[in-house]
Amino acid sequence: MAFLTEDQVRRRAQSRAQRQGMTVEKALNSVARADKSSYDVFLSQTIRDRELVLGVYAILTEDLGLTVFCDWIDSPDTDRANVTPENAHYVREKMKHSDSLLFLDTQNADQSKWMCWELGWFDAAKGKVGVLPVVRSVNDPYRGREFLGLYPVVEIDAMQKLKVSATPELLRRIMTPGQVYGLATSFPLKFWATASRDPLSYLR
Repeated sequence: MAFLTEDQVRRRAQSRAQRQGMTVEKALNSVARADKSSYDVFLSQTIRDRELVLGVYAILTEDLGLTVFCDWIDSPDTDRANVTPENAHYVREKMKHSDSLLFLDTQNADQSKWMCWELGWFDAAKGKVGVLPVVRSVNDPYRGREFLGLYPVVEIDAMQKLKVSATPELLRRIMTPGQVYGLATSFPLKFWATASRDPLSYLR
């Protein structure tokens, strides 16, 4: 498996925009903003990555058929630069009605206050968190960050499907011996394969 690259995701965004006969910016503004009662994925991202976000949004919604909440696509009037209790309440309500959170990890994600807050809230409230790295090129190693190592990494396989990668170290941390889990192998994290005693027994 491999990580998505910026070129792959930008091409996906441009493809969507071209099908609509629009620029990427206009395509972003034309995305349907119908309010839904629930979402498969809450997409945690930064507006600094507008083109990348549109590409990932297209992959999730068009290629995988998922319902996705992305605040500045679904709620463009929300002022992300103006952090208020009202804005935070709105975002929290959308997270409450989302099955999983996908953290779009890019070079710009480091600068976002909102993304860290979203990740922390969702982890504590629901726990179904995945990290989707977008690297600059196929030769660019994923740098990661210390706290993101707590979560499964979502990669792309040879069939262009998003798959969840969990290391043995991660599984030891998140799975308690004697407790039954369901381990998701694809995104969104609908459920965690069964490990009844040894968290790593299913690997053998």
